[in-house]
Amino acid sequence: MTNRPILVGMAAAFVGMTALLVIAGVVVHPLLLAIAVPFGAVAYFLWLHASGRLRDRVRRKAETAGPTERERARQRARAATNRRDAYRTAGATAGPGAGRAGRGHTAGAGGGWRGTAGDPRDRAPRADVMTEREAYEALGLDTSADGDAVRSAYRRRVKRVHPDREDGDQEAFKKVTEAYELLRQ
Repeated sequence: MTNRPILVGMAAAFVGMTALLVIAGVVVHPLLLAIAVPFGAVAYFLWLHASGRLRDRVRRKAETAGPTERERARQRARAATNRRDAYRTAGATAGPGAGRAGRGHTAGAGGGWRGTAGDPRDRAPRADVMTEREAYEALGLDTSADGDAVRSAYRRRVKRVHPDREDGDQEAFKKVTEAYELLRQ
């Protein structure tokens, strides 16, 4: 740090003012003790800054606060890949918003897109899609359960059936996850 001597000098000046105000507060008037508190706080932060500890604390907080921009970009990319994979396994040819022109779609009169036979929205519901009642049963809940109950039941079940555990069951994990995704909306 290039200004360390200046910061140390300022911190020393504030420490001196704090000491003077504390003594005056005891001898003259207690109101001066209240004025000494901000001077003491400033002296403390100047000392932290001059010693480099403030910078270290801020860096530690930043590291534990959350993902960096690069990690968030990776998370977004993984989420996009997972969505594409989910659409592929559902039988769709492309995800929402993926260039529909050239895939059998034509512009409608209102400027929107009107799907043809390849549009996943035009298909009949699949037989293997979980119903809401089945989702509640998969999580072991009543149909009157609220969002918090759904989330806690999901977390409990997923811990038991996660495929990374020794006694984990991948099919049960998929079923519980599908149930949660359906009820979360």
